[in-house]
Amino acid sequence: MQPTIAFGILLSLVGLAALSFSVYALLRGGKGQRGGIGPISERGIHVIAGIRMLLIGLASLVAGVYLLLS
Repeated sequence: MQPTIAFGILLSLVGLAALSFSVYALLRGGKGQRGGIGPISERGIHVIAGIRMLLIGLASLVAGVYLLLS
């Protein structure tokens, strides 16, 4: 197996994992919890983290598919 194929598979799997965690963080994370960091609520923290994970997951998935197809 060539290193680019193995790295493409790894990046694709990381991308899928990050996308699944981001969907969970956006849909469920922080609901019914109190607290947070200063003016940002717990729900707000999960929304920020979910969006960041969504972008990283998409970038990883695109890079993995590109490596697999090249």
